[in-house]
Parts: sequence; C-alpha cells; structure tokens
Amino acid sequence: MPTDIYGFLEVRRPHLDDSAGSWICLVDLAPLHDGMDYAALGCLFGVRNWLSWEPVAADRGLPTDVSAAVRNDYEKWSRLDGAVHGATWVSWAELRDLDLSVPAPGRGVLEI
Repeated sequence: MPTDIYGFLEVRRPHLDDSAGSWICLVDLAPLHDGMDYAALGCLFGVRNWLSWEPVAADRGLPTDVSAAVRNDYEKWSRLDGAVHGATWVSWAELRDLDLSVPAPGRGVLEI
C-alpha cells in the first residue's frame, strides 16, 4: 500500500505576533510531489524509514501557530479520511543544513 505525504509551504510575517496569525499559507505542496520517494520520506519524517535514517522532523504535530488554512485543512481531512494520521513540520533552516552526503545507516546515500 503506498504512502502519500501532503503539505504546505508557509511563511512567517515577522511584523505580526504569533497570536495575530503571523503565518500565511503560500502553496499546497501536493502538485510539486511527483511520487513516493521513501528514502526522502524516511530521512525527513521517519515515514517508511527502511534505511534507518535519524529523521529530521518526525512526529512534531502541527505547530501551535500554524495558519488557519492549514489547520482547517488538516482537521477536515483527518475527520473525513481514516488514512490521514500524524502531522509534523520542518523548517527551511533544517532543510538547508541537511547533509545529504552522509550515508544512511541501512545503506546508501540520499539522492535528490
């Protein structure tokens, strides 16, 4: 059975405090994801982690200050589809600083 990952790219409007909705949803990432790259999903989120990566951002839940659009979408689909479970997030800094040359404990390196 395949595993799909859904996500959004959000940016923070620094002139607003968190309680005023400082995060804004820019784009749904689904159109940018062209398949099930389990090596990447394991490395980033611990999903189908067959190569035994130490996941960068597993099981963090939704950020407390996530935009209303993302929270509403997640809550809606969680209620409608029992296959939807778990949420996490990763920052641009974590992605930027990820060393893709480190071999996975299981075997190989992550090729993107």
